[in-house]
Amino acid sequence: MRQVPVLVVGGSLTGLSAALFLGAHGVPCLVAERRDGVLAHPRLRGLLPRAMELYRQAGAETAILERCPPAAPVSDLVSVHARTLSERHEPLAPTEDEDEADPGSGGGAVSPCAFVPIGQDDLEAVLLDEACRRGADVRFGTELTGLEQDPEGVTARLRAPDGTVETVRAAYVIAADGAGSPVRRGLGIGRTGPGALFHMATVHLRADLSPALRGRPLGMAYLDSPAPGTTLGPLDSTGLHWFFATSVPPGDGTDHDPAAWVRAATGLPGLDVEVLEQIPGSGRRISTFPVGAWVADRFREGRMFLAGDAAHLMPPTGTFGGLTAVVDAHDLAWKLALVLRGDAGPALLDTYGAERRPAAERAMRQAYTRARRRWRLPGSVPDEPVLPTGVLMYGAAEPSGAPGTRAPHVYVSDGASSSSAVSTLDLYGAGLVMLVGPEGDAWSEAAAEAARRLSVPVEVYHLDEELAAPHGLARGGALLVRPDGVVAWRDDGGDGDGGADPGGTVEKVLRGLLCR
Repeated sequence: MRQVPVLVVGGSLTGLSAALFLGAHGVPCLVAERRDGVLAHPRLRGLLPRAMELYRQAGAETAILERCPPAAPVSDLVSVHARTLSERHEPLAPTEDEDEADPGSGGGAVSPCAFVPIGQDDLEAVLLDEACRRGADVRFGTELTGLEQDPEGVTARLRAPDGTVETVRAAYVIAADGAGSPVRRGLGIGRTGPGALFHMATVHLRADLSPALRGRPLGMAYLDSPAPGTTLGPLDSTGLHWFFATSVPPGDGTDHDPAAWVRAATGLPGLDVEVLEQIPGSGRRISTFPVGAWVADRFREGRMFLAGDAAHLMPPTGTFGGLTAVVDAHDLAWKLALVLRGDAGPALLDTYGAERRPAAERAMRQAYTRARRRWRLPGSVPDEPVLPTGVLMYGAAEPSGAPGTRAPHVYVSDGASSSSAVSTLDLYGAGLVMLVGPEGDAWSEAAAEAARRLSVPVEVYHLDEELAAPHGLARGGALLVRPDGVVAWRDDGGDGDGGADPGGTVEKVLRGLLCR
């Protein structure tokens, strides 16, 4: 029986991200994916800055940017509603399309990363390479046939492409097996939310749509033909490579003419359309999946955790589903790594659902509200204000060092580009980090002593006054940052250097954070 620290069920965006992040923490894993290979359909149409920050932590930012096809600047593109692409376009108001007109307010003063217009097919290819390079064992064509857990671990049975069955023993399991998650169903975990909106069929195509566009820039088109819920958008700057999706009846098969769909949507009956395969060699040109809005009632059952679409389903508007899945994977990875190393108590894993489920609910409601507005779906629009995307990514539109939010980004050295310049965010990822103000020696000494007593590494960095201020720190202040870059604790230093008992304070904070 093979023994692994973590078994990841599902090798798409969520599962491959989990494998990458676990590998970055030195935790090997086995990934079992039913498909024969990585996705060859773009599906997800971009990464919000917060997702890119986490990939940057894991050392994958450069590879992702190199794989990203050339694209027009987001600011030059317009999202519209129309009956067909050839007819009059109705630009979407910025307040209803904030995430695409200004996708996450990334870059500049908020983040070293910007929105990256990469398709899921290219992204998964990068994640596969990067995860394997860090020690992941990724097996395609492998199906989970049995899963049993006990207080000491989980026993899984995996059927290989040749029909042989292997028994694997894992300390923990991450279920990243999609919206229909067999693992979630097997655990009897229910779902809460508005439910299904419609089923979506997606197509990856090449076609010259310039006769319909007539020089008009297009970020995304929400169309009424051939059916409400139709979406069309560019995948690069060539004007020839497109993503298309339309609604179909639930349970509908894939015996359709996708080229006819595209001709109806564009209003070009004679359009020459090349429809590409979903997975090379599969012959499958259409992919169908449910579009809906729900969140699993709980994200954990013993040693098994739900992540990505297995834990929450949300409409694709805003790419919040992809962002939430990546953050799920990252959150699980650093917490599992600390527990497996013995640096944290097992109760740290309880914080996964406690933190991620409310975040998923908020993202789901935002995506649902946008979907109802964009596609002009019947029924009243939910009374849900559209939040700035930065709030969903960071906990605040402009991070200020407040506990519970992503720590601020400030450049500390120059570089030829944002990917080579050093940001304060680049200090995070490997472990716990304490930042102290220019007169915070008492805090740094307390952190060193507490780290020694608890046998947990804590990196300490001294900030000058210019760097301390954006973090909300006076000269004698300090804050503790988790491996995901989220501020766990802060003393702004307003009462002087170290307060009354810096040693006792830091040790108490560390014990609480690590559930020790």
